[in-house]
Amino acid sequence: MDDEGAADGGALAGEFPDLVVIRTATPVWWTGAIVLGIERARTLGEQAVLFFNQDVTCAPDYFERLLATAGRYPGALIGSAILYAQEPGRVWSAGGSVEWWRRGIRVLRHGAPVSSLPTEPFPADWLFGMGTLVPCAVFDRIGLPDAARFPMAWGDLDFSLRAKRAGIPVLVEPAARLFHEVGGYDARIAGAPTAKQYAGWMKDRKHNLSLSAHAEIWRRHGPKILWPLSLALRVGFLLLNFIRIRLLFPR
Repeated sequence: MDDEGAADGGALAGEFPDLVVIRTATPVWWTGAIVLGIERARTLGEQAVLFFNQDVTCAPDYFERLLATAGRYPGALIGSAILYAQEPGRVWSAGGSVEWWRRGIRVLRHGAPVSSLPTEPFPADWLFGMGTLVPCAVFDRIGLPDAARFPMAWGDLDFSLRAKRAGIPVLVEPAARLFHEVGGYDARIAGAPTAKQYAGWMKDRKHNLSLSAHAEIWRRHGPKILWPLSLALRVGFLLLNFIRIRLLFPR
């Protein structure tokens, strides 16, 4: 964490004596913080790490469910079903898919009722950084998340696609559930953004709508040679999606 967050880290350490707080001189953002945690866990000889966020809470049986699935699928990345904390009966995400020649990056089951989730683990193209269990042996094969290029947005997507390309299973355990305090970036909670906000998000390299982050994902993982055309389809979808959410979720 940075100096601004040092007091919060100290308070957490006081509440949880076994918690190790890693302080940094400058902000490292989400991906950088994850990398610091991975490096510490590997130094301690841990067998796996759990990517997590500060704005989620766990169902009572969360860790038991996650670990049981990891035992059934050794070596796999295991993701979680993430529900709206504001509306626990609705899914915020259950992994994601990538459609290079259609919508591009998709969030699976977004907005669906929890009752529609499958009962067994299922494959995904990528997993959100909140609630993803990763065996440490994976880092030996594909390296660490790329904190330099993806400090905040799509570091989890890039890491998942690298794992899948290396033949590592990428699965979602729908019974391992987290409750996400969704912020102002979700139109279902905050209403649709203004055109100025939306354009600002597309320019911000740390936002999930970042065009520069999108371009790097497409360059690394998209269709060879034709990735700029595929990316253009994605940008067109983002623009049309702005109109859609303005109609569906007025302020």
